[in-house]
Amino acid sequence: MGGTGAEHFDEVSGSSEFFIYVAPNMQTKGYDGLKTFLEKLGCDVEFPAVAPLSPSPRHQAIKITRSGGDIPTSGLKRAHAWAHTHSFPHSFFKPFATPPSAKS
Repeated sequence: MGGTGAEHFDEVSGSSEFFIYVAPNMQTKGYDGLKTFLEKLGCDVEFPAVAPLSPSPRHQAIKITRSGGDIPTSGLKRAHAWAHTHSFPHSFFKPFATPPSAKS
C-alpha cells in the first residue's frame, strides 16, 4: 500500500462510511489529530468500532461517518491518506445513486 492513495481517491469519494483497519501492535501516530480534524467537520469517529469487512478478528477498526450525509471531501482525503501512509487496509461504503428514470 503506502503512498497517499491519491491514485484511487475517486473510488472513495462520496463515501458515507469509511473504515480503517489497524493491525495488532501497529502504531496509530497522528490519530488524535485526524480525529480532531474530522470531528470539526461534523464527522463521528469510533475507535474501536464494529466492522463487517475486517481483515481479521485481531484488527481494530476506526469507523468514520457523518450524520445525514457523505463524509466531506477534505476529511475523506485526509483519512484516506492517513490510512495509506500507515499501510492500514481500509474499506468504504458509497450509497447508491438514484438511478435515472427509465424512458418509456
